[in-house]
Amino acid sequence: ANRRVYGQWQSALPSRFIDELPEEHVDVLTPPGLYGGGYGAAGMAAGSTLEDAAASANVYNSPGWRRLQERGSSRPMSQPRETRNSVIDLDAVSAFTQGDRVFHTKFGYGYVMGVEGDKLDIEFEKAGAKKVVAKFIVAADRADDVPF
Repeated sequence: ANRRVYGQWQSALPSRFIDELPEEHVDVLTPPGLYGGGYGAAGMAAGSTLEDAAASANVYNSPGWRRLQERGSSRPMSQPRETRNSVIDLDAVSAFTQGDRVFHTKFGYGYVMGVEGDKLDIEFEKAGAKKVVAKFIVAADRADDVPF
């Protein structure tokens, strides 16, 4: 794999994961083990032994690919697991219901008009209608406990 860095061509090792790609999605330009090429690759003539080797290279002969094939044949594919219980995000459930009188430190007192998960639609007495996350709200009867 060659790339330009600061206007210069530099050779780099190809990723070790390239061997794991399906063969039909890979175009082999150089044989395995011959990475880079740098400035010397430009001097090769068409039809050289390097190009012949690249055309007949087997990219699925690497140790990683062989390990994958050996492991895949001995271990069956497992099916995804299903949950038997329903999952409830307790943070997304509000303790408030429609009609509750509530208090917010900035907006003051108000009434819950609607509940969507942990978000409350509240009609505040002085601030008007707002959508507020429930963790910033306390019940109006506990408003004296709120530190200012």
